[in-house]
Amino acid sequence: MFEPLKETVALLKTYGDKMPEEVHLQLQNLPEGWDNNKRLCLRVAENAAPLQAAEAAILRQKCQ
Repeated sequence: MFEPLKETVALLKTYGDKMPEEVHLQLQNLPEGWDNNKRLCLRVAENAAPLQAAEAAILRQKCQ
């Protein structure tokens, strides 16, 4: 997923454009951070699903 960014940085390097070391470190850490965020989003969605279902049931009862 982040390969295009890495390739762009490598291409810029071939033209003599230097990226700060911070950019290289971020590119190395991005996939791990992305996976952690994705897992967190899935957990939040799983925890919110029952709450959403309960709220939908309440709204259905009010509409009847």
